[in-house]
Amino acid sequence: MKIKIAVAAVMAAASVFAGLVVSELRELPPSLAQVETDAAMTQFLDRNGEPLNYSYRSFWNVHDKLPLHAVPEQLQKMFIASEDKRFYAHGGTDWRARASALFQNIRARKVVRGASTLTEQVVRMIYPRPRTYFSKLVEGVEAMRFERRYSKADILEFYLNQVPYASNRRGIVQASKYYFSKTPDRLSIREMAALTVLVRAPTSYDPYRYPERTDRLVSRQLDKFKDAGVITQKEYDAASEELLRLSPPSLRTSAEDFLAYVKTVVPLDGRARRTTLDAYLQQKIKRLARSRLKNLSLRGVNDVAVLVLERRTGDVLAWVSESLDGKTAAFDAVTALRQPASAQKPLLYALALSKGLSAATKIKDAPFSAVVGNGVHRFHNYSNVYYGEVTLREALGNSLNIPALKVINFTGVSDYLSFLKRLGFSHLDKDAQYYREGLALGNAEVSLLELTRAYLMLANMGVLKDVRVSPSQPKGEEIRVLPESVASLIGNILSDPNARRLEFGEDSILNFPVQTAVKTGTSTGYRDAWAMGYSSEFVAGVWMGNLSYRPTDEVTGALGPALLLRSVFGELNKRGDTAPLFLSPDLEVRRTSEGTTELFAVDVREKPLPDLREGFFLLTPEEGISLAIDPRVPKEFQRYLFRAEGCPKGAKMTWIVDGKEAGESGEEGFYWPLSRGEHTVSAKTSALDGTELQTGERTFFVR
Repeated sequence: MKIKIAVAAVMAAASVFAGLVVSELRELPPSLAQVETDAAMTQFLDRNGEPLNYSYRSFWNVHDKLPLHAVPEQLQKMFIASEDKRFYAHGGTDWRARASALFQNIRARKVVRGASTLTEQVVRMIYPRPRTYFSKLVEGVEAMRFERRYSKADILEFYLNQVPYASNRRGIVQASKYYFSKTPDRLSIREMAALTVLVRAPTSYDPYRYPERTDRLVSRQLDKFKDAGVITQKEYDAASEELLRLSPPSLRTSAEDFLAYVKTVVPLDGRARRTTLDAYLQQKIKRLARSRLKNLSLRGVNDVAVLVLERRTGDVLAWVSESLDGKTAAFDAVTALRQPASAQKPLLYALALSKGLSAATKIKDAPFSAVVGNGVHRFHNYSNVYYGEVTLREALGNSLNIPALKVINFTGVSDYLSFLKRLGFSHLDKDAQYYREGLALGNAEVSLLELTRAYLMLANMGVLKDVRVSPSQPKGEEIRVLPESVASLIGNILSDPNARRLEFGEDSILNFPVQTAVKTGTSTGYRDAWAMGYSSEFVAGVWMGNLSYRPTDEVTGALGPALLLRSVFGELNKRGDTAPLFLSPDLEVRRTSEGTTELFAVDVREKPLPDLREGFFLLTPEEGISLAIDPRVPKEFQRYLFRAEGCPKGAKMTWIVDGKEAGESGEEGFYWPLSRGEHTVSAKTSALDGTELQTGERTFFVR
């Protein structure tokens, strides 16, 4: 009776134990390849196939894999001899080896041998469990199920591609590159043996930290391989003479910001995706940018961005965003919104040329005032020097502010704003009344990406095209936004040393060895410094400043980014034949009325800047302003001051309100009695030669 009870108890215990084991078993994947696919992330490559996004932080190796037939046969034999001698003989679990290991462990009173088969190691990779005797038993059962589902070849291939090594490397391909900078097919016998040793304890046997310990273990492993007949005597002798030479992997290209942008425009499906980036150029420009940033660190500059495009295709070749500290490192300065200042002026002048001005058009460069907000702002040139009458070529080349303000009055703020939006400046979401004439001086925020794309348009003779980050990216429509002659003329001006000599001198840093169109910009308060340029083959933009908006110590576009831009083009010019900028056949050289020569579009005649010769315009009221009558103030005191700029000294102005003359005043202005409703106002006067001058009309409201 007692025996029956004991047997029943044992059977019950066994049943419960078996039930526990079964409950721990997991559903088998359809294939071992499916395990990797489920965790696959898209791998990005540069234009030459160089990987860009190796982080080694994903659980599975999803890209550095070899089919079993591509793994050197000798290496396969070594792993089997080292890890599972009876791999092809057992059904997943080697019970004989387990029994032997158990005996050795008991005798040694500690674990000296594990006896896990390759199949059991694969199970452990896929289904990690605590290292207990019970887990060991479950793994054994799982291993037998695996071998009924998958072939030996499948299991061995999975193992060799996924076995963990140091520094989050997985598989023999990553390990070969990490330790020896080789692919598995180029490994020596000693190096192959090292991979079989390092897999057992990647940290304890780390050859970078413990080279002598690792070398001794490799020598012992070679002894075992020779005794087991895995290697020949000749191979053993050669391997024994060989020194284990480690070759640390080179640093991968840092392109995190670029890849973050790529992911917004390229489908992610786990497959390798080739990009347009040039890994070598990216690294080179990154070093140049960081070096320049360090040189300017004492001038309060913390951040820099560089974007390089291939002119013909719009392909991104380099996308660099660097910071000296970690506070702004998470932000991409290439896509950050900043004030472009004078770096945007070529676009304004391009629009003006397309509306009939020429490079010879005369513009008066003198102090200039205009309404900004509710007040009057006196605009000035950066140097506070004024040159009187200058040509459009000189105005753009020297980046003079006053002529730019007069040019935007010619083009119209609304038309210029519409033109910028057409070029892709998507963040200009306010109306023309918000930006006003300050748009001529780059008072609105844009990104380096947007601005460089606009320069790409100039470099491509007025044809706007998309910036490409991948060959698989759908090719967008190419749109002509400027005549070829206009874009060509802008490039000619920006590459003309004589055109900028007034402000930048004869030997300017902007005079590049190879003809390059160059423009700088410096925002108010020295918060942004820019240098933009293009050659016959490339377009590049540089921004420097602080993403925190802290002002720099008077770092200008010429002082900061221009030198870096020069270095960038120095590197780019090494990459192929250099050539002058394209000059449109629609341009012809003509003599001007002053006896000089200039380039003209064939259908353009020299003429002055219209309607702004005397600079007569309203200061107040501001367009669309709303005024309010205060019921607490007597009616006779409810007045508003109309003012105008540019009235000849001593002349009288006649004020016209709602189409009727409302009164006269001198240059001090006219106090108009408030009246509820919508109103229009303008002023007229006479020039010294008797010519009648009249301001534009403005609308305002009184409530």
